[in-house]
Order: sequence, then C-alpha cells, then structure tokens
Amino acid sequence: MTDSQCWTLSCQDKGTSTSDLAKAAAREGAPAGSAFLLGEQTAGRGRQGRQWSSQPGGMYVSVLLYPSRSVNSWFALSFATALAIYDVVKTHLTKQILQHDADLPIPAIGLKWPNDVLVNNRKVAGILLEAQGDSLIIGSGVNIDAIAPIDQNPHPPIAFGDFPGILPGPKQLAESYLKRLQFYYDLWERDGFAPVRDLWLGQALHMKQTISVHVAGQKITGTCIELLDDGGLVLLDESGTSHHITTGDVELIGR
Repeated sequence: MTDSQCWTLSCQDKGTSTSDLAKAAAREGAPAGSAFLLGEQTAGRGRQGRQWSSQPGGMYVSVLLYPSRSVNSWFALSFATALAIYDVVKTHLTKQILQHDADLPIPAIGLKWPNDVLVNNRKVAGILLEAQGDSLIIGSGVNIDAIAPIDQNPHPPIAFGDFPGILPGPKQLAESYLKRLQFYYDLWERDGFAPVRDLWLGQALHMKQTISVHVAGQKITGTCIELLDDGGLVLLDESGTSHHITTGDVELIGR
C-alpha cells in the first residue's frame, strides 16, 4: 500500500504520452504514486494499439505504481481505474450541469466491460495499463473539450464540453481522479479484487442485459450473466451455450 503523501502530480504542456513519462520515471527509480499530466499528447495510445485522440483540452495522466500483489492479479486495477474515473466524471459533470441550470437532467453514467466509462452510451474516457518489470503504469484520458468522432464505434466519443456549464480544468480533474484512484488501489492492495468487483458491478450497464462481444473476428450475442473472479464475463447465447469472455469489444444492445 502506498503512502498518500507519495502521490505527486507533475504537469507539462506537451509530450509524446504520459505513459512515456511514467516509464522514464520508473527507470530512474521514481516512487509509487508518481503521476504525470500532459496538456497534449503527440503519440497517445489506447487498448490494442489504437490511437487515442489527445488534442489540448483533455485530461491525460499516467501514474506509476509498484503493486505488491502477483502480476496475474493486476487486471483488477483496470476495473479500479474505471471506478475512479466514473466517480470523477459523475461528480464534476453533475456539478457543471447543475450550476448552469438546476433543472437540467443529469446524463446516464455507467461502466462497460472491461474498463469503459460511458455517458449517455458514449465513451468519455480511455484507460491503458502497461506492465514494465515490477512496475505498472496506469494511463487515463478523459474528454473535456468536445471532440469529433474518430471512427464508427457504436459508443462514439462524448466530452464535458457536450454539456452546458463551466468545464473543469485538466489539472483539477486529474487531482480529483488521483484521489479516487488511490482509494481503489489501496482497497485492492488490502482486500483483493472482490470488493472492487462488487463496486464495479454496482455501476455496470450490461449485467443481465443482451450484449454483443467481438472476439477475434467473431461476434457473440447473448445475455451477460456474470463477472468472474478473473475479470472475465460469462455470456449466455440463445442456444443456451455459455461463453467465457476474457478479451473483446462489448457493444450494448438496445441502449
């Protein structure tokens, strides 16, 4: 478990990626909780090698950690990170909207497996975990200024800027996010995946719902019935066949 006083945030205007900064810091022996914020990433990346749009106006931050639990349990921190971003998006977006007009509705915010945070069924953040020796780098990006769609994803981008009100600044958002991330990280270090899993399930959008998962060029559609202890989903298709999903892109049906 890390000491709360060790979590620090370094800020720069521009760089290749926050993960690159964290990796360099790890090589120099930086302590756990060292976090790096960039105003713009010139080579931001997401899951499965995808490019992550990182123009000025977003929160791009990576934090360096040295988990004490076994490497095969580090997957849980993907869920922990999604919870931290969920908390921050919900808190700051709700405040932004209600301060503008207390009568406006608050958008639906929830989680999609494995680590997506959705606002009105659109993706507001990206998360990337990268292991390097005994260190783990958690990279996160949250859309603040409105951005144009970058592909035909069924869950296109959304940002704070798509809603009325005064937008939070990247540093403000990052500081709030790091506090929540440390909370979930310490919870996992102390008690393992079980409590993180339960909290994640409480905000999941697709449990007991019909979803499609794209795995290795194949599309599997069925009812999502369980999140296993290894972080995988159990999907029950129309024929009654159970599928253990450990990787793939989830598409929510009928939302």
